Amino acid sequence: MSILPRGGRRAAGSGVLLPGGRLLTCAHVVNSALGNRPEAADDPAPAAVRVLVLHPSGFHETTARPVVWIPPGPSCTAGAVEWSGDLAVLELAEDLPATVLPPRWQPMAEGQTVRAWHGGGHAATVADGRVTSCDGRTGYVDGMPTGVAIDHGYSGGPLWSVGDAAVVGLVAATLTPPHDPLTGVLEPYSPQHVARRSWGIPWQRIQEELVRAGGEYIIEGLGPSVPAPPDAIRRDLADILGRALPDPAHRADCARTVAQRCGAAYPQGRNLPSVDEFARLLATEKRAIPALTEILQATAPRAVTELLAVGRLSDAATLLSPREHRQLTEVLDTLPEDAAARLLSAVRAALPLTGLPSGLCGAEPAESSPHCYGTERSARIAAVVDHLEALQRDSQPVPDGTSGVPGLLRAVEFVAAVCPPQQQKELRKWSAATAGRLGVHDSALKERRADAEEWAARQNGHRQAAARVLVHLAAHSDRDGADRYRVQIWCDEGAGPRRVSGDPDRTRTAPEAAEEILGVLEPLHRAAPDSPRPLIEVLVERDALELPVDQWEWPGPAGLLPGVLGAEYPLIVNCPELVERGGERYKASWRHRWRRLDDGATVHIDRSTGAKDQVYGLLMERLDAARVSIDDVPPQARIEIVQLCLAMGIPVVLWDRTTDPSSDAVPSLAGIPPRRLPEAVRTYRARRLRQPQRFVGRPVLAWADADRRMPQLELADPTDL
Repeated sequence: MSILPRGGRRAAGSGVLLPGGRLLTCAHVVNSALGNRPEAADDPAPAAVRVLVLHPSGFHETTARPVVWIPPGPSCTAGAVEWSGDLAVLELAEDLPATVLPPRWQPMAEGQTVRAWHGGGHAATVADGRVTSCDGRTGYVDGMPTGVAIDHGYSGGPLWSVGDAAVVGLVAATLTPPHDPLTGVLEPYSPQHVARRSWGIPWQRIQEELVRAGGEYIIEGLGPSVPAPPDAIRRDLADILGRALPDPAHRADCARTVAQRCGAAYPQGRNLPSVDEFARLLATEKRAIPALTEILQATAPRAVTELLAVGRLSDAATLLSPREHRQLTEVLDTLPEDAAARLLSAVRAALPLTGLPSGLCGAEPAESSPHCYGTERSARIAAVVDHLEALQRDSQPVPDGTSGVPGLLRAVEFVAAVCPPQQQKELRKWSAATAGRLGVHDSALKERRADAEEWAARQNGHRQAAARVLVHLAAHSDRDGADRYRVQIWCDEGAGPRRVSGDPDRTRTAPEAAEEILGVLEPLHRAAPDSPRPLIEVLVERDALELPVDQWEWPGPAGLLPGVLGAEYPLIVNCPELVERGGERYKASWRHRWRRLDDGATVHIDRSTGAKDQVYGLLMERLDAARVSIDDVPPQARIEIVQLCLAMGIPVVLWDRTTDPSSDAVPSLAGIPPRRLPEAVRTYRARRLRQPQRFVGRPVLAWADADRRMPQLELADPTDL
């Protein structure tokens, strides 16, 4: 990927493609392309640079603008050996071809054989080398004695580890022999001069720098997270303290306050603590960094962001400050017995993919056991909080540039939803204050609160069923072999299905069927525009579960306004035939699993799970599982497994009907709360229309609601699977 200068074709440097139509390069490369001094610190946005993307089928030229700017450090001057910072994330102005995919990343380590290319992209410019030193901040690469050496124009490009088949860092600079101070000409070569040595920015430091700059969302899932070593953590903390607290007296007051809140011993003599001493306190006391961010939240928000980033990249800090931890456990300890008995149920509903250690509450008692905590209640509540505090963020999206929502905050919102008014108010106040300190956007927290309220309403029997349109499809081929369909449509606004379609014997093409279905949906949506969009439930036979109904499109009047079913409305599939084939043996299981939809387990099936017999055994082992996700399974085996799951009473099954290995449809949807899945799948389908090279999957969601009536259908006689 070439970064081109203004008015020229010789590359100023290179870059690496990231997910989401972004690329990563060095800031000094962007400066050079724009005609600025390489070490210039000012963010050049909204200026754009020219980018040439080389790929197997040709090249693609476009522009890109900086969205994250980490300028070269102050030491980036003529003659400098190495410097800090020097990273830039650019957003491409146009989508790239679907075949152009970002590489994966791995940590840089000594001994790796690496390869680099000039920004021009010519194969002849490949330069091989070996990582001779890497401390997580800087990696030195020594070139091979023959071939091309890394030189000007390689900056910002990938250092590709041949053994790991992954990018391990970016080329930053090359070390050259000394120049004559008067003429600038290289001095005559001496065996004592440096030869073919360059240095790069390792993946470890790239993670750290981008997270600190608020760009965690950009690299999420791109490569393994690498905890920084303790010495590097203390050095980073000392740098932050030196900038945020330059006054020694104020720094000493903050240090003593943090130590007091953490219950740690701290010198009280006349000598003011040094920056290094304060950094050592932050690195050794688990709640010290959160405690300091509380103090600095109002006066030094940038330092708070940097401190939180250091805490996330290491094991040096917990999520909560001592005060936050104490307040939360105290409120939970005052819950009435009936609310306390629902604590674990609320946590399971909030985080269905996260298991709770069974020791936290014996064998996880039923809701009818209000005294499960007994005399150990306080200790068990504290253990639940500590367990949740160690979890990662939840999987739902957040606004760009903001922090993810920790699993603990989501769980607290669900607990609050089933609490009496006083405790609910206190928990929500605590949640809002903690989210503010952590940089969680208010809209993200409100979304989790809405999820919690919806779940609580269902537990209290107040669920209002969304309108749905049921469509029974029967495939039929005409004389020319073209696909046509018999269509029956029912509308269910909560009182049960009522027939609304016309002649069921008339066959339609896919566009004609889409037009008829949209004609039923649109009046429902217009009648309640502020309510969730009506749901399309497609009723099919077992051999039509992967029928691409979600892609059916009505071109609209005069072809001006298309209507794609799965992008405009949530669309699920249902196979009543398979429910009937399960017989009474599995209908009871289906109803039980459906009741556990919000807090039941999720079963993930892939190639390692095995064939039908192994899947059968797994589902019999997990009798509370209400949801199955299937990924990376060959098509024929996948079809058999899907049918087995539905016949055994699994109410929600998610899979991807594409065979594209780059598809992340199932993993990206796996963490979505079950009842939000239909809308999340609709959103994915809409995104595929907008960015087909990024969203390549074809997710299918089978959904069998045990609480809603089905229309009378003519089904085949049940037989053994």
